[in-house]
Amino acid sequence: MKQVSPKQALRDQVAAKKGTLSPAELRFFSSEVISTLELTSLFQDATRILIYYSIPGEVETHDFIDKYREDKSFILPVVKGNELALKEFTSSEEMIKSSFGIFEPTGNEFIDLDRIDLVVVPGVAFDRELHRLGRGKGFYDRLLPLINAPKIGVCFDFQLFDHIPYDEHDVKMNMIVSQNEIVIE
Repeated sequence: MKQVSPKQALRDQVAAKKGTLSPAELRFFSSEVISTLELTSLFQDATRILIYYSIPGEVETHDFIDKYREDKSFILPVVKGNELALKEFTSSEEMIKSSFGIFEPTGNEFIDLDRIDLVVVPGVAFDRELHRLGRGKGFYDRLLPLINAPKIGVCFDFQLFDHIPYDEHDVKMNMIVSQNEIVIE
């Protein structure tokens, strides 16, 4: 029998916990996380934000993006081969569903990474030492080192641990926001 890595074991543990929660519970938990994120000065001061367009089971970002799209500019990742390209979000009507089942913007590619003020990052798990565990494909670990802006990981309380397994190439967050906790470097 194949040995399961510590990272995969944690992914499985978080998925099992997530599976016990209803979509309504996850929506409510998401609103708590987003309400906390809105209070941070990093968010309030940012005008151009790289953020993900959530899929089921992640902290939901669709309403958040819609709420602030008049005041802030949002950049979304688009999967291109083994990398993430970035595109400006214009409206939910101008999105297409990718082969990964993720809605992605159809607009122009955004390449001026120095103009990003804040990055809001999803993850499977985070720890109080600001480490992040992703889905295992390394997309964010290749993209995040290219961006100098602060990085905020967002997660549900059950995704925040004292310590998670990580590798040297895993990019640390500057802040983590969960439903009831903010972890700062």
